[in-house]
Amino acid sequence: MPDFLHLHCHTQYSLLDGASRIETLMDKAVADGHKGVALTDHGNMYGAFKFVNEAHKRKLKPIVGCEFYLVEDRHVKSFSRKQGEKDRRHHQLLLAKDEAGYRNLSKLCSLGFIEGLYGEYPRIDKELLVQYHEGLIATSCCLAAEIPATILEGDLVKAEEHVKWWLDLFGEDYYIELQRHRGLEDIDGRGKSQEDVNQVLLGFAKKYNIKIIATNDAHYVEEQDWRPHDILLCINTGSKLDDTKRFKFSSSDYFFKTKNEMANLFPDLPEALDNTLEIFDKIKPLNLKRDVLLPAFPLPSGFKTQDDYLRHLTFVGAAKRYGSIDAKIEERLNFELEVIRQSGYPGYFLIVQDLTSSAREMGVSVGPGRGSAAGSAVAYCLAITNIDPIKYDLLFERFLNPERVSMPDIDIDFDDEGRSKVIDYVVEKYGRNQVAQIITYGSMAAKMSIRDVGRVLNLELKEVDKISKSFPQQLGLSLQQVLGSGVLIKA
Repeated sequence: MPDFLHLHCHTQYSLLDGASRIETLMDKAVADGHKGVALTDHGNMYGAFKFVNEAHKRKLKPIVGCEFYLVEDRHVKSFSRKQGEKDRRHHQLLLAKDEAGYRNLSKLCSLGFIEGLYGEYPRIDKELLVQYHEGLIATSCCLAAEIPATILEGDLVKAEEHVKWWLDLFGEDYYIELQRHRGLEDIDGRGKSQEDVNQVLLGFAKKYNIKIIATNDAHYVEEQDWRPHDILLCINTGSKLDDTKRFKFSSSDYFFKTKNEMANLFPDLPEALDNTLEIFDKIKPLNLKRDVLLPAFPLPSGFKTQDDYLRHLTFVGAAKRYGSIDAKIEERLNFELEVIRQSGYPGYFLIVQDLTSSAREMGVSVGPGRGSAAGSAVAYCLAITNIDPIKYDLLFERFLNPERVSMPDIDIDFDDEGRSKVIDYVVEKYGRNQVAQIITYGSMAAKMSIRDVGRVLNLELKEVDKISKSFPQQLGLSLQQVLGSGVLIKA
């Protein structure tokens, strides 16, 4: 029996398109005896850090990739409907072989958002690929990719030219990717099937001595998950389940298949399964954990170290806050400053105080402080917060504990209108390449999920509303917990 591992997998980070939880996907990979697994979400690498960590826990080799949106020119974002113009996007799978490949994958992904974003699609082009292809493996990808799409259009000469371009750029790190999904027997309305495309691809592979790999376009873990995934697609596209013209997948084939299921799918091409292990051998394990790296805060003349300047600002601020500094205040400030020094975070405090002070100078409203940072007297003296922790007997150790040092987290609120001014200030001071905005994910809460699914199933609004309102109100109780615990929902 040929060995195999999955190189084309979408998780919940292919937003409203992938329905595989990373943990569930990997648990199935382990149970089926896989050595590793790939992450190839659409247009982003949101799940990469979690994916690598979860793989390491299970002693799987993580293969970090991305299925990019490829266009002719990422800068073009204006199309004329009158002239029949549209954004012609192709899918393109790329996998990182090593650290250099991961950095290039990250660069491509970032530039896709920064320079190529059109609507909801972060797009790259071949100009970027020429610049950032080192350490990457490329495949011919799926039916929505450049070469298969050109084959479907009937232009085999142009398709072959595309093959030669990819082969010239990636050499032995370019593979012909083959997929076999049910329901794709007549893709173009003229009887052309996915297998017809595969046969042309096999011809190119033989002619140019390109190795082939078998993949399954996995969007969910088990085959029975196809219906929840179908509902997810309806939520994504604003469609009803009974809409015959809506976007949907061709069958229930798009799941994380076992090795035996893949072997049964490609009995005539065992080398396509074996070659996935060749890619596995090319991959060097990644460790994405990094030490905290803070910008170098520019010191004014007369100060040699960040510790000295932070101490100076703290006691100047303390004199303003308290008027006179008694022994209790001095002891508290010295204790906090020593912990901050030992932890290596004086620069962080200097950056944040500069941020809040500059915001106020620009007329931006700054919040009084919230969370554990309110327990820092240093933060209070620097005017980062406006709550006196000594007066209210708040613990500094909840914020920064000398016994268990972790990166301090200072939550700052700015008024809605002034927030953009603060961001511009940070970018100007530290440089655009040194500043990034973090992202948070909002999951679909239980009641909203009920309403969304009810709309997709075309149920009566009053019935859906009744079920949603009857959902238990316990804080943090999920839909899965309620259904699994037998809690009675009175509708």
